Amino acid sequence: MAQRGQMLQAIGEDGIVYTWYRRPYNRRVPTQRQLELQQQLQPIQGEPSPTPQMLNPNQTQLSELGELILIRCFQSLPINDRFNMEHVSRLFQSASKRSWNIQEHVVVVPDVVLDEEYNYSIDGRYLFRLLMKRCARYCLELTIHSMLKQDRIFRLLHLGYRVEHLCIDSLHSICGSELKEIGERLPNLKSLIIKRSTFHFSTIKCFNLMLEQLEQLQILSISNCNNFKCQLEQLPSSLRIFFLDDFRMENAQNVLRNIRLRAPNVTVLSVENRGDLNEQVQAFEHLKVLCLPYEHFTADDVNRFTPNFLQRLTAFDMGIVRDEFALLLFVPEMFPQLEHLELYSMGYVDSKLHKYLDPIALFPALRSFTLKIFSRNKLPLNHADYLKFLSKLIRKGKLEYLLINFPLSTELAIDVIKYCSNIKTLFFTNETVNDEKYFKIEEFIEEFKKLKEGIPPPINDENKIKMHWSLFENTEFEDGNEWIMTDYFTTKNQILEQLISQEIGGNVPIQLFDDVTN
Repeated sequence: MAQRGQMLQAIGEDGIVYTWYRRPYNRRVPTQRQLELQQQLQPIQGEPSPTPQMLNPNQTQLSELGELILIRCFQSLPINDRFNMEHVSRLFQSASKRSWNIQEHVVVVPDVVLDEEYNYSIDGRYLFRLLMKRCARYCLELTIHSMLKQDRIFRLLHLGYRVEHLCIDSLHSICGSELKEIGERLPNLKSLIIKRSTFHFSTIKCFNLMLEQLEQLQILSISNCNNFKCQLEQLPSSLRIFFLDDFRMENAQNVLRNIRLRAPNVTVLSVENRGDLNEQVQAFEHLKVLCLPYEHFTADDVNRFTPNFLQRLTAFDMGIVRDEFALLLFVPEMFPQLEHLELYSMGYVDSKLHKYLDPIALFPALRSFTLKIFSRNKLPLNHADYLKFLSKLIRKGKLEYLLINFPLSTELAIDVIKYCSNIKTLFFTNETVNDEKYFKIEEFIEEFKKLKEGIPPPINDENKIKMHWSLFENTEFEDGNEWIMTDYFTTKNQILEQLISQEIGGNVPIQLFDDVTN
């Protein structure tokens, strides 16, 4: 009992015996630093309180300044309030340890600690260690952003034992030892995204070794990386989504062949590469989302697409389409499940693509459509025919996302609002033709107000119609309103996001959509 203090007992009015202990008093000897602060803050008896000296900002640390302020506040309180303040400080300390549990996405390092030249305001190595210990311990998605090589401590990745999604953004000279640490420290990783980074020349073997250790990996995305030459000889069979954006990749065909052999269950494939990849993608038996934005589809490619392959697709980014390909392939029966379609045309003088687009309006499940005509004129050739096709597509009333890179007439824009009740994104351009704007802004605003009169507006911004701000420049709709949200850039395709999320149960990292759905 000598170590625990004096035991006291008493019988309460309810007849219950209560026991408690009076602990011995342990004197706490102040440190030299505390004595110096106390001498600075305590006035001499009999003399007026000294005026606090101005601190030198070049010599005073921020932590020291905060401590001085808190000490002065504490000394100005009555005794009882000092006890209460001590109690509150203990609660803050306890709450701060528990509050890290709610972190879902952590960025190491955050942009707020970087200056204009991407230098850290505090020591980068210390910051990496601190964020990994405090934040990444409980987060699900971790992004390592713009860290210098000497400040990265990848051996601390094991602290993020709940991390399922890892994004490496803007790291230079990624070496093999760091790739090994990823495989060893995060064996339960489900998605790995590497973008805008530079690999060391001798990382091919280590990259394959890392992939071999990530047995639960479902998403692999590599975009805009220098010196990436790995052919992905080792891949887990659990891979479902693969995205490659690398025009310097010479043997993209070999990469796709290795993916098909080692990860045959891939359902989402996006490859931005100028290689001939048509034959390789046909071999994926479970593919549903296919994005090949830099392919050239001609009449020779029609026979390569089997009916079974096309009927499975829910999203297809076709790249540049020739007339004969559109004539032979755009048949509604070939695309019964297609919900998103994107295609481009070079807008040649002899192009007849506008004649072969009408069957697209009959696609039964289509609700997202993107059409880009590359032309030097303000209005593309056969502009009226393209508008007739869009009118048929709009009057079906199923569109939720429509993006074109040429002007849309005022009547058609109103028809989108009138017939497509679920429209969330409507992007098109406006040009000056015969000294006046092709798209009449004031007429659109007047008709829009009539259509929405008496109808309650959406509560969330997500349900507003997103349109480009330049359409409403110098009008009352320039900053949007309760129905329309204006944006400077084309927004992400929410339909494509949904289709990708469905393939792995909805648990898709945020960083993936920055690459795939722009």
